[in-house]
Amino acid sequence: MQFQWYSTLNIKRATIEDSPRIHQIALAAFLRDQVSKRLIDEQLAAGRVTYLLAESAMSASAKRVLNDGTVENNPIVGFLSYRAILDEVDLSFLAVDPAFQGLGIARELMQAFCEQNYGQTAYLEVAENNLPARRLYEKFGFEIYARRDGYYHDGQTAILMEKNL
Repeated sequence: MQFQWYSTLNIKRATIEDSPRIHQIALAAFLRDQVSKRLIDEQLAAGRVTYLLAESAMSASAKRVLNDGTVENNPIVGFLSYRAILDEVDLSFLAVDPAFQGLGIARELMQAFCEQNYGQTAYLEVAENNLPARRLYEKFGFEIYARRDGYYHDGQTAILMEKNL
């Protein structure tokens, strides 16, 4: 299934071949190995977790020069992962390559997520100090229902949010 949002952005489901780029974006966006390559591989292979990818239709816009001087031309610029169980869906991760942040890519991934899971109750957690993410989720109508103090590795509080899609 593929969605067309803007002439320069497509939202599609990931395959196992997309795993290296997903992991690369996660490392860059989270600044630590929060989503291991092995976990991504296992989730994609088992089919129990869905990864939506934001793909630039204009591949030139996704060119990057890597540390070793090589040029990478991968059109995947962001991802969102979730697990659906019965009438509930748990949004696990949302990440955009730092070189492409601020362009509305996370918003488009959220829109696709909400449309694909219409009629279900969605849950997510976000660090209390992650204000850009919290604002995005609030714009989509997610509301806080609980807090987990000291939940994250750095002692941050987790904010638990939900929405009926």
